[in-house]
Parts: sequence; C-alpha cells; structure tokens
Amino acid sequence: MKGIYIVKLAKNGIPVSVKLRTKISQDNHHQSFLHESMGQAVRVGENWYIRYEEDGEDQQPITVMIKLTSDGSIHLTRNGIQKTKLIFHPKLVTQSNYQTPYGIMVLTNQTHQLSVHFAENPLSGKVDIYYELFSGEENSIGKYQLHLEFKEI
Repeated sequence: MKGIYIVKLAKNGIPVSVKLRTKISQDNHHQSFLHESMGQAVRVGENWYIRYEEDGEDQQPITVMIKLTSDGSIHLTRNGIQKTKLIFHPKLVTQSNYQTPYGIMVLTNQTHQLSVHFAENPLSGKVDIYYELFSGEENSIGKYQLHLEFKEI
C-alpha cells in the first residue's frame, strides 16, 4: 500500500523525497514493496537522519528513521504498533528487539552487503542493504534487500 505523509519538520530539517524498495525472501516465497513519500533529513553532529512515515496495520502511521552514521553503519528504527531497531554493519552481527502487541522477539541481523552513496549539495543519497534476519541463533526468518533513495526537494 502506498501512503503520502507530510512529516512535521524539525527547525533544521531539510525536506526530502523518499523512495524505499524492499524485497523479502522467506521459504521460497518472495514479496516486493515500494514506498514513496515526503520526509525530512537532519544532520546531528557527524550523522544524518532521514525520517518519514508509512501506513501501518489498521492505517496506523509508522514513523521510520534511518540513521547514516559516520562509522558507515546504518540504523533503521520503526515506531508504530510494532517497534524495532536494526543496525546494519557489514562486519558485525547485531541483535535487536522486535516489540509486538503480543510480546518481544529477539532478532539477530547479519548484514551481507551494505553500500551508501551520499552527497550534501544538493542533498541526495542511495543506500543498498542485503541482510538476513534470524530468530534465536540459527533459525532464519528470511533474506531482505532494501534500496533507499532520497533527495532534497
């Protein structure tokens, strides 16, 4: 489903268009999603934050924050009825909590590939992430591909 939201801008926020493509592979079942919306970019110290909203379950908005860090890692935070924060770093296996109305599930994330192309003037960027999520130590939930494009408007 495609939703259009206008995110309330921070004082130093830069309006951006956001396009996120997601591909999911789980047990020989494949899904693709496309989300396009308006959002904002904010620089805090050495890091950049891209924020926008998506439609969630029952049309409840989900605030999505993508942090581009100075160490090259990417942090993806989703806040809605379900909450999660994933950290993508090609040299690290990370763990996070996935909070649902039914309880908390511990996820392990293995980033297989990560690339970031970023320009400040005019502000634009592309982020590609290929990763696999696990429940517990060995149970693969699925393989995921994220392709994010954003540009100043």
